[in-house]
Amino acid sequence: MIRYVVAALLAVAIVSVAGLALDDGAADNTERELQTGISDIEDAAIELSENEELSPDTHPDPRRVVDFRVPTGSLTEAGVSHLEIEPVAGADASFARYVLTDGTDHREIIEVRIVYRDATDARTTEIRGSGTQMVTLVLRPDADGDPVVVVDPPE
Repeated sequence: MIRYVVAALLAVAIVSVAGLALDDGAADNTERELQTGISDIEDAAIELSENEELSPDTHPDPRRVVDFRVPTGSLTEAGVSHLEIEPVAGADASFARYVLTDGTDHREIIEVRIVYRDATDARTTEIRGSGTQMVTLVLRPDADGDPVVVVDPPE
């Protein structure tokens, strides 16, 4: 009888340790996935701002499209409750912020100013939903005629 009790206690201990390991791994997997996506956005924005010029009014604006995956909550990945890119006032940089469903939050610096929809405004880009997301970056002039990377919303 004691053997069965000890075996049951040992099984419960092993399952609880495995559960904790899965929880830690899930958050790590999600953070790694998001950091890769943010890095892809930053690389595309840097390439756009450094290698392209503003187009005349009659030509299409230079653009880059970045596909990345926002993980959904599962056994191996934590869900994402909030993801945004906020331009830094007075600087050529932005902050990428995300919050996981377990409450973990993180902030990264993107070394290019990225604004939402309007090049003359400093609006924050919110990326909603999970799964594969498509972000279109476009080079447009601001109020002074200087190039700014703008997130063009899907239509």
